[in-house]
Amino acid sequence: MLEVKKTTNVSRFSRVSEGGEPYVYFSATINEDGKSNVAYAIQNEEIFNANEEIFEADRKEFEETVKRLKA
Repeated sequence: MLEVKKTTNVSRFSRVSEGGEPYVYFSATINEDGKSNVAYAIQNEEIFNANEEIFEADRKEFEETVKRLKA
């Protein structure tokens, strides 16, 4: 039996400066029941390690965006 479920996918990336190389990609899936899955993938470990404060701020902002979209 085929079961179809609607999901919403959200993605973004972080970079240190405008036009700079993306070093982390964020993604989230929001299911129709409101449950979500948020993940990130580090693309450049060196930039990531040197900019953890920026990453944490961007991660928090992304998670807040996902929460708003769920509402």
